Formats: sequence, structure tokens, C-alpha cells
Amino acid sequence: MNFLFKKDKVALLIIDMQRLFTEPDSPYSNDASAMITPINLLAKSARENDIPVIHSSYILKKDGSQTGLRTDWPQIEQGYFDPDSEWTDWDPRLKQEAKDHILTRTRPGAFFDGKLFSLLKKLGKEQVILCGLSTNYAISFSVHEAFSRDIPVFLIDELSNLTSFEDKDTKPLLHNILNFWACELTNLKEVLKNLNSSLDNK
Repeated sequence: MNFLFKKDKVALLIIDMQRLFTEPDSPYSNDASAMITPINLLAKSARENDIPVIHSSYILKKDGSQTGLRTDWPQIEQGYFDPDSEWTDWDPRLKQEAKDHILTRTRPGAFFDGKLFSLLKKLGKEQVILCGLSTNYAISFSVHEAFSRDIPVFLIDELSNLTSFEDKDTKPLLHNILNFWACELTNLKEVLKNLNSSLDNK
């Protein structure tokens, strides 16, 4: 898909860059180190251009009260997703600022409980630049939820990745499917160019 990028109507959404999903010594043994620096660069550019930066994290209480259909995840009962767990903390290498917006959710999709949609409305934003983890789960759910709400999503190809237990070779197919049905697949260079362009050119 292709959307008209509107610099004055876009927000940056960073999904699930939590220690549980980014650190190689975490319970999931997933190393997302290569994503940290470019995401920090992207967020810095967004802030410099007065574009809101939104961080969304996946949190589930270990008592099972928020599990829903995910009854087959022992990691929930073991407390890895619990708000008090060290693993649900943001990756310390991820640079955040006081003016960033921090959201939590109990389902994979970032639009699940309406908080993100309400925030975008409050901020006067109608589009989303999307990056984070993982392509096959939270990213995919969020893209489809946004599409169902008529919110154009610009998904950054190199900044949406799979976790360690998923088949990395499936990423191109997954991204092509998302691009065909529900979002515009783009790259960091193109997004940075758009962010740093004048509104007169958009």
C-alpha cells in the first residue's frame, strides 16, 4: 500500500522494546541490540521535528487475571510479563525523554484497549510510523488494528524484527503481506528524509 505522508499528522510508535524481548540473556534469549541505535536516531529526529514519540509495552500480571486466551504461556505464570518484573523494564539503551508518551497494554495489538487511539486523537495525529518487536505478533496485530481504524501505518522494514524462536526467513513474506493488505512498508532512510523535510513539501 502507499499513503501520503503527512508530517504534521504523524506520530512515532515504538513497540515492545522491553528487556524481555531485547536482551540475549533474557528468558527469550532474543538479541535486538542492532535495533537500539537506529531507533534512538529515529526518536531523536521525531522529537526535533515536534512529532510525538509513543512507547507501548506488553504487560500481564502473573496471577493470570489478564491472560485471556494465552493460557499456554508458562512465562506469564513465571512472572516474566508482570509489571514488577525486571524483564518488563524498557531496554536501558533505549533513550526516552520526559515528553515521550508511555503506554502499557494486555494484548499484542497496540490499539487493543483504546488508549492509543484516544491519545492520537488528543494529539491531533492521524498516522503512525511503526517499529519494534515482533513482526509476527505485536507489529502485525497493531498494523491490522490501525488499518481497521483508518489510520495509515508506515512500517520501517529494518526496524521490525522477529524474536529468536521464530523463523527469520519468514520476515520478508510477512512484511510483504502486511504491505499488500494493511500498511506501507518503508525504510529508515526514507522516514528520516520525510521527518526532516519542510511541511511545505508535504
